[in-house]
Amino acid sequence: MTEPFSRRTLLSAGRAREIAQACRAARVGVVVFVNPLTNHQRAALSDMFGCFVISGEELVALGR
Repeated sequence: MTEPFSRRTLLSAGRAREIAQACRAARVGVVVFVNPLTNHQRAALSDMFGCFVISGEELVALGR
């Protein structure tokens, strides 16, 4: 892990690009992060990945 993590995405730039490519190739509809995300992080990741992004805590809240 030589690249620093970004506060904007919680990922390194290279890992974010890698996940974005995989999401687009597999036509992923939703990505779930275990870590809590801010609204800004969620929006940035959604733009990068081309799909909805939610955190695990949001997933739990939806199940209630």
